[in-house]
Amino acid sequence: MAARFDDPGEAMEVVELLASEIGPRRPTSPEEFSAALALAGRLRGADVQVDLEPFSGHASFGYPFGAIIATAIAPVLLPRRLRRARSALALAAAAGLVLEGSLTHTPLSDAIARRKSQNLVATLEPSGSPERTLCLMAHMDTSRSGLIFHPALVGFLGRWITLNSVLTLALAAGETVAAGRKWSRVPLTAGRAILAAGLGLLIERELRGSDVPGANDNASGSAVALTLMARSAAKPPAGTRLVLVITGCEESGTLGSRAFLDSHKTEGWLFLNFDNVGGGGTLRYLRREGVITHWDADEGLVRVAEAVARRRPELRMDAEDHPAGLTYDTSPVQARGGRALTLSIQDGSIPNLHRMTDTVANVDPGGLGRALTAGAEMIAAIDRGEAD
Repeated sequence: MAARFDDPGEAMEVVELLASEIGPRRPTSPEEFSAALALAGRLRGADVQVDLEPFSGHASFGYPFGAIIATAIAPVLLPRRLRRARSALALAAAAGLVLEGSLTHTPLSDAIARRKSQNLVATLEPSGSPERTLCLMAHMDTSRSGLIFHPALVGFLGRWITLNSVLTLALAAGETVAAGRKWSRVPLTAGRAILAAGLGLLIERELRGSDVPGANDNASGSAVALTLMARSAAKPPAGTRLVLVITGCEESGTLGSRAFLDSHKTEGWLFLNFDNVGGGGTLRYLRREGVITHWDADEGLVRVAEAVARRRPELRMDAEDHPAGLTYDTSPVQARGGRALTLSIQDGSIPNLHRMTDTVANVDPGGLGRALTAGAEMIAAIDRGEAD
């Protein structure tokens, strides 16, 4: 009997391969490279053309954002008479934050990207004339635990990042306009104290955290995207070229996604991303993404997801305008005006996000099956032109 798209058996094998056999896959690590080789081998076994495309990355999102926060705090170390120097540091922090948050021009991340990473890229031509290109996305790398991802705190992560961002910008304005005035000292001191606490959490994560197994985040997404690609090879879409991109360095700032966009002409492409789809909750299609800056998902892809949700209520699909987590691999696509949508199983939070409990035992095969079916339904609908 032919395997059904909602059969999670193959996908669970990939989750076990990544999270148990290979284990934690920190960005730019040997284990991340081993994951890329293993996934490429499975695709080649399904007669899918695969390449590993190298790029330069770094190991943690904490590096650039830690540097930005430290720079925002640094003016307090200088005498008040050096107002220009204090203002220059504060403005540099604000500029760095705005640029890094844009996900387009990121000179700080680029400057520290000195280690090797890679994207897995596979292509499947349609059975007929290509009318469009659909790119399936997921990321193979994993994150690191820390107090900021403690269950009691992780629900406030988005607001914490927003607060730190607002304070970084406010301190730049304060140092430039109001520094030296007595009434400004208390709010400037309070802002620096809050930023110092945030910097402490980032440092704690780097020094005391552990690299997590990443079964849900994001062996699950990699497994679903790869399985959809491998099964589609047996019966390609009629008019839709499929491209699979499983990125490295997503957890250090969507570096793999940005490297792919920088090296490929993707104008007019559709992007469908799978991230954290191994839970038991609602399968969400994210209508907005981003933390510092927000971007809307593609209207055509949202329309397709809504139609699938109506047609297949057992998939438990629903929209989400305020997603948990930080940015996703589709965020750089949306930041550049591209057409993208992410599917993620979450209900206010992502199960076991960046914790050592993110293991195979805590992945729900039913969630994988629902994500597989939703992905297959969306591929078929896109091939029919429903997102055009």
